[in-house]
Parts: sequence; structure tokens; C-alpha cells
Amino acid sequence: MPLLPPPHERYNLKVVGPFEIPFSMKPTGTKWVSKSAASDFWSRADTYALAGKHGCYVFAMRAAKGFMPWYVGMASRPLCEESFAADKLNKYNEVLTDGHKGTPVLFFVVAEEATKNKLPIKVIDELETTLIQFAALRNNDLINVQKARRFDEWNINGVLRAGKGKPSTTAAQFKTMLRI
Repeated sequence: MPLLPPPHERYNLKVVGPFEIPFSMKPTGTKWVSKSAASDFWSRADTYALAGKHGCYVFAMRAAKGFMPWYVGMASRPLCEESFAADKLNKYNEVLTDGHKGTPVLFFVVAEEATKNKLPIKVIDELETTLIQFAALRNNDLINVQKARRFDEWNINGVLRAGKGKPSTTAAQFKTMLRI
């Protein structure tokens, strides 16, 4: 007899992006994202279909060595309302004015089905928590405070946060069993 009931519905999610965020330069030479940049962002052909979706988003900077996450947010309302709200713009601009090099971008995690916009708040909340924890491992200066508890104080050799090298046969079997 299983300990947990089978899930009622499985939500298949996908990552879309990165999408460059339009910015302007201040006279001081720092980048700045304005409220009008948000309108420009959502009116583009490549982002328009995402505007009404719910899910999570990651603000990052793209530089020569790839992407550095700076903020993870959840959208239980349409992404176009959440991802560029005034408090989010302040967070993005904090990173930009601190002189971090690169181009500001957004990644989104949304329902895979083209017609499905809404996700249950529980799913979005769990997704946000997980993304924040992984982003915090990558960037010690992540802006998120809530849900950013450290979980890198332990690892499972060859399975989770294991570093480089080939996992043992047992570790590989364990990963396969749990689909990690």
C-alpha cells in the first residue's frame, strides 16, 4: 500500500528564454530598467504569448561565462503583472547599479501546454522554493531572502551536488531509481 496518494494531475513545465530585458544607460554609465521597458518587453513577438501565463521567473545577468541568477520570483497572477512590478524593477536595478557586468535577462518556467495559463499556487510555490535553493547555491548574493535557506551543507557522492567525476555503479543506480 503506497504511503502517498497518487497525484491528481501532473503539471508538465517548460523553461523558456532567456529574453533580453531592454535597458537604458544613465549618465553615470550604469544600466537601468524603466517601467516603459516592461511594456516594450511584453509587446515583442517572442514574449507576447507568455504575458498571461502563471509560473516562475528568474532574473539573471548574461556575461562571458554564462548566466548568473540574481532573483527568482513567482507569478500567481500573469507574468506581465508580476515580473516587472515596481518592487521587482527595484531589485533588478539594484543588481544593475551595483556594477554587475552583462546583459539583464529573464527565464520563465511555465506550463508546457500552449493553452494552459494558470497553475495551482501550491505548484508555483514549490517550484519557486526549489529554484531559489538552486540559485542560492550558484550565487551567494542572491537577492531572495525568504526560501533561500542553504541546503549545500551536505551532498550524496555521485548523486546530488557531487562535484566532478564518474559516479559509482551504486550511485548511478540510485539516481536512476529516484530519477534524479
